[in-house]
Amino acid sequence: MTVNTLPFFACLAISAMLYYAAPRKYRWMVLLGVSLLFYHWMGVDNFLYVLITTATLVVSTRRMQALDEKAAAKLRENPEGLTREEKKQIKSQTKAQKRLWLVCGVLLTNLGILLVLKYGNFFIGNVNRIFEYAGLNTINRLGLAAPLGISYYTLQSIGYALEVYKGKTAPEKNPFKVLLFVTYYPQMTQGPIGRYPDLAPQLFEGQEFRYENLTMGCQRILWGMFKKVVIADHMKPLVTTIFGAYETASGFTLFMGCVYMALQIYADFSGYTDIVLGASRIYGIRMSENFERPYFAKSLSDFWRRWHMSLSSWFRDYVFYPVSISHGAVKLSKTGKKIFSARLRKLFPVILALAVVWFCTGFWHDASWRYIFWGIGNGGVIALGLILQPQFDWMKKKLHIREDAWWWQGFSMLRTFLVVALLKVFPGADSTMQSLAIVRQMMFHFSPALTREALFPGMRLYELAYIAFGLLLLLAVSLLECKTTIYEWLARRPLVLRWGIYLCLIAAIIAFGAFNSKMAGGFEYAQF
Repeated sequence: MTVNTLPFFACLAISAMLYYAAPRKYRWMVLLGVSLLFYHWMGVDNFLYVLITTATLVVSTRRMQALDEKAAAKLRENPEGLTREEKKQIKSQTKAQKRLWLVCGVLLTNLGILLVLKYGNFFIGNVNRIFEYAGLNTINRLGLAAPLGISYYTLQSIGYALEVYKGKTAPEKNPFKVLLFVTYYPQMTQGPIGRYPDLAPQLFEGQEFRYENLTMGCQRILWGMFKKVVIADHMKPLVTTIFGAYETASGFTLFMGCVYMALQIYADFSGYTDIVLGASRIYGIRMSENFERPYFAKSLSDFWRRWHMSLSSWFRDYVFYPVSISHGAVKLSKTGKKIFSARLRKLFPVILALAVVWFCTGFWHDASWRYIFWGIGNGGVIALGLILQPQFDWMKKKLHIREDAWWWQGFSMLRTFLVVALLKVFPGADSTMQSLAIVRQMMFHFSPALTREALFPGMRLYELAYIAFGLLLLLAVSLLECKTTIYEWLARRPLVLRWGIYLCLIAAIIAFGAFNSKMAGGFEYAQF
């Protein structure tokens, strides 16, 4: 049961009524019950892993808090009798013990489960290739399947543990509330990755019913459904057809396939996010935004600040910053004084952190070399931009290019979009070798043509009309949201006009949407 099906909306409606009918202090129990039921309905056989994640979070975070309290008590007992060195030693020992609980109780357990279940066969497959080359016996592959949403709830859980470790938040003592934080059903399959200080209080406190939350939630669900069934689900067969014929398709058609995939993935993933944020808003819960008009970005780093923001900010806060200020990174910046300029040496920690982050980001998406290459490609472009920034600034100054000129901003957006689209060659292909074959086709057999078969192979005219209509409406809404959100804009319209827009949107979804027996297709990011 995905979030764009009739059973999900029925579940949402019934659970929302039960939620507001229950006493406020028990409303979190309704959310926990429906989350566990939803997880069961999704056909999950490995619920044990979710319980292990919850148990390790409860035990390790409470132990870290106990260590902090014990250290504080020691310091309070004899504040004047302790030397500065003794106080420093108490704090150092406490930090070391907390780190042990963090690593053993959370990282090794929860991250270990993710690595074994999602990436175990990837490691075994690569080891087997080496063994085969050396003439040795191969290792049997694992027969275990990764639980649904494990990539998302693992990162969310680790983020919570790190916040407790840093002393930024107090741990929750009720294990069932921690279980709700881990399994909150709207975000279970594709995020957004919630931060404990922002999400947990809203889940546990119980929200009051407000008509505004109901209307805003329904509006957002409608808009998400439109993006999913009118744009994404109509574009997916086009993308599949192009990449499926990579051996015979021209490089130009394959390039257009990358462009279509960039648009399709955005409509699909942002449509999912709209549905999830709308569903949460009906409960009065405001989850973090995951997109901010990413195709209006003027650089690749700007794009990743706007796309899948919960994941990008997670890697920024918990991987990029710690790596960039680590002892090894700082030491690296002091090397090569006779070879590299001071500016380049200062960039060494940043480039090292970018390399780690983008390797992890690619690997997080999928246990395959093509996604690792996709991650390295993104990180490489961003790092190259940082290294060459003085040359770019010099060139713009010589050519008298103003940053705020409309044509330069438009060029920057187009350039960024094309880089993002071209990198889709890796996730668009079925294998690493296939992606390399597609790159070779685009480089040596581009052969541009403006025929329908070259531009839109296998597509009917009415399907193209639906896609064009959907993309134009998406562009119009995105332009409007440069000044205000579409939901705030709608709130200021007269009642008759608002309902006219709602009814037209519902009619467009029914008339133009690509539906199947399950109401609509699954979401792309659910595989991650």
